[in-house]
Order: sequence, then C-alpha cells, then structure tokens
Amino acid sequence: MGNGMASPRGVSIEPAGWPVLDITLARSQLPAPPLDLADIFPAPWAEWIGSAAEASGAPADYVALPLLAAAGALIGNARWANPWGEWREPPALFVALIGLPSAGKSPALDTVMRPLSGIEADANTDMPERRREWDTAKEGAEARRDRWKGEVKTATKMGNPPPQRPIDAAEPAMPQRRRVFSTDPTPEKAARMSAANPRGLLLNRDELAGWMASMDRYSGGGDRAFWLESYGGRAWAPDRVKDGDAEVSVPHLLWGIAGGIQPDRMASILLAGDDDGMAARFLYTWPERRMPFRPGPTPDLHKGQAWLARLHALPWTSPAPILVPFAEAARQHLQAWRETVAGLEADAAGLFLSWLGKTPGFVVRVALILEHLAWAAGPDGAEPPREVGLHAIEGALAFVQEYALPMARRAFGEASRPQGERDGRQVAQWLLRQQPLPSVINGRELRRAAGGPAIPDPVRMKAALEELAEAGWVQPRRQTGAGRKADDWTVNPALAPLARRQG
Repeated sequence: MGNGMASPRGVSIEPAGWPVLDITLARSQLPAPPLDLADIFPAPWAEWIGSAAEASGAPADYVALPLLAAAGALIGNARWANPWGEWREPPALFVALIGLPSAGKSPALDTVMRPLSGIEADANTDMPERRREWDTAKEGAEARRDRWKGEVKTATKMGNPPPQRPIDAAEPAMPQRRRVFSTDPTPEKAARMSAANPRGLLLNRDELAGWMASMDRYSGGGDRAFWLESYGGRAWAPDRVKDGDAEVSVPHLLWGIAGGIQPDRMASILLAGDDDGMAARFLYTWPERRMPFRPGPTPDLHKGQAWLARLHALPWTSPAPILVPFAEAARQHLQAWRETVAGLEADAAGLFLSWLGKTPGFVVRVALILEHLAWAAGPDGAEPPREVGLHAIEGALAFVQEYALPMARRAFGEASRPQGERDGRQVAQWLLRQQPLPSVINGRELRRAAGGPAIPDPVRMKAALEELAEAGWVQPRRQTGAGRKADDWTVNPALAPLARRQG
C-alpha cells in the first residue's frame, strides 16, 4: 500500500510537533515492571533478600517470590485471612520463576530452601526417641494382641462368646518425619504428608514443566485436581474405590508451590490446553536478563531460618484455622482494588481474565504474609498479629498492581493485552514492515488492504490508531474544505530508521 494510502481530500494541515515516541508498542514481550520488590517487604527482610540475591548471582525477584510462598506455607492453616464476613483466604501461594536456564532461578530458589531444610531438621531432632517409643508401644500391642487371641481360642473351645479385642492391642501408627516441604510427591503421598503435617507444606520444584507434564499421565486428571484443591485449603476426601481403606482425608489441604520454568515451556505447558484455573493460581516473575556477575557473600541463613521458624511455631490447634481480621482502613483499600479489577476484566479475555479474577485473593494472601513477616523479624516475645493492618495491605496492593499484574501480562503475552493494545500492536508491526514508510495512512483503506492488519471492524481500527497516537506513532490528519473528513493519520517520520532496520 505504501504512500498510496494517503487520501488527498481537502487541504492537509499537519499537526505541529510530536510527543515522545514509545517504541515498546511493537515489542512482542512486554517490559518488566519498574517496582523494586524490596519496597514491599519489612526492612530486615528486604536486606536479607538483597544479600541472598547477590550471593546466588540472581535477580532479587527470584528470591522474593519463593520467600512469599515459603512463608505462606509455614504459616499454613495456623492463620487464615478474614477481610470480612465469610471471605476467608489461606496463605498458600503458587509462584513461577520464568527465565532461561542461565538466569539464576535455581541458585536463588536454593537460597530460600536452605532455611526450610534447617527448620525441618530441627523439627526432627527427637526422631530417634519417637522411634524407640514406637518400638516399645508396638511390642506391647503385639503382646496384648497375642494374649487376646489365646483368650478367643479358649472361649471358642468352651462355647463362650469371644472377648472383644482390647483397644490397646492395635498397632500404633509409625512415627513420621515432620515435614515442611517436598520436591516430587505423588498426590497420594502428598495427601498422607498433609494428614501428618496439617499446618501445610511447600512443593519445591526446580522445573515446574516436568511436574506439570507428568501430572495426569496415570491419574486421569486426579493429580491436577489435587493440586488445584491444595490452593484453597479445603477438605480433601477423594474416596476412590481403587484406594480401598488406604485413602486418607485431610480437613484443610494446603500446599504452596515454588519452582522455575523456561519461557517456551511456560507457553507449551502451563498456558496450553483448557482453562482449569491452574495458570490463574500462579504469581509470575520474569525479570530482565542480567549479565553474569560475581556472587557476593553468603547471606545470614541462620537469621532467615530463625525468622521463618517463628512463623512455623505460631500457636495453633488443628484443624480449624485461626482467622485474622482486617483493619477497617485495610478493608477500604481492598474494596477499591476489587472495583478496579471489575473494570480491568471488561477488557480482558481467556487465561488472563481468569488470572485477574484471582487478584483480590492474591492481595489478601500477600497482606497476611507481609503482616506476619514483619512480626517474625521483630522483637522477641511480641504477640502474633491480631489483624492485618494498613501498612500490610498497602504493600500487598503495590505488589499486585505494580508488580504481579505487569509480570502476568508479560507471562501471558499477547493474550493479556487489552483489545485496543493488541490491535494497535498489529498496526505498529505492519507499519514497520513497510518500505518505504508511508507518510499518511487511512483507517478505512487499512482495514481493506491485502496483507494489512486483520482488523475488519471500524471501531476497533479507530481504537488501534488512537493507541498508536497515544504512543506517538501517528497523529490525526486535520482537514479543511468541503466534504466528509477522511480517516487519515499522519505517520511520525521518526519511525523511518526503525522501519529500515525492520526491513
């Protein structure tokens, strides 16, 4: 179409001057958010995250999000957020670290997991003693069972009713290691771990793609259903025939998830297939790639472990969670965000629409975690939080609005953009392919052009061109004279070098 698209109806009056040209509109990958994650964490934790990132040679994002997931799993069912009424949210978080193999995901994740390994080891120092007690109880139960069996035989020979088996003749349950995380449990094993560790657990996966790819290989969908349910902390009682009496029920199934995934696998595994809510449950981080740098000194892992251990030691009696209410000011901020989300949903679709619907819950969960992280790094002997306050909700809102939302747009890619932006990007990319760059384009002709952007609707085309105008790519071409105004738009000549490079 080229320069032939200009419509010379009337006398052209070119606008004077151009705004700053925003070339990001044509990028296939959205930019990373500008928010420094350290700003939302309490100061001691921000310092710890920074030193852990330096020590692992990775962006701080890859430390901060797993830390939120780990803290949420350690709090677990001991504390649930209760903004108002019947709205209750457990602190479980699913986080995905997106990046190439050399991005530093694994070292950063390992830095967070080492304190959890220490917490788990400390929780099992009494394992030898518990095992000895079990051996003793087991032998005693066997002796009582043998004595009862003899009494049954004697009674049967004499024609008397056999005595009931004594309660203390049943073999006691074998003691299990106390756990706070696992790397590759089957759902059956994970359910048993949850029954033995009712507070909650964290799934740590170096590669989420392998876990997701194998999830339904043998279960016919059961694996996926299990992990979807683990996000909500609801009761788990599958009652499958094949499991017989071996199946366990869990009053509040709660698992957090933290793992890495490569960008191409993100698209082919997590974002592929039907929308069952799995992709919508994840918080994503995909920071800009950094040049390799020499790692700094190891952070104070003992300090981090001590703080996290306070979360795991929160007083609680299973199974009912202790509900933590929100302060009135926090409720007002939360309600304002819910109203904002309702407006964003009007221009969203598909997986991104499902993700948007989860953001009020993300805010509530992250606020609860931030409130408790501040307490954990605070003075010894301080009482656990009794409510989620304004500072925590402000941090959670900043995280979701200024970080999680832009990162989700980056992760979901084209599907996350509003329709006007998607259409505007089509026109922008078409413009950069033109040799030479046209000085004027016409919306009506552009809709009908062979090989042009696939935007047949005039309302959508107008919105797309207005998107380009806002980015400084085009300006409406004002006309004087008789007749109807032409749908002409003047093209910013500063695009010519970019178009030549694109060509």
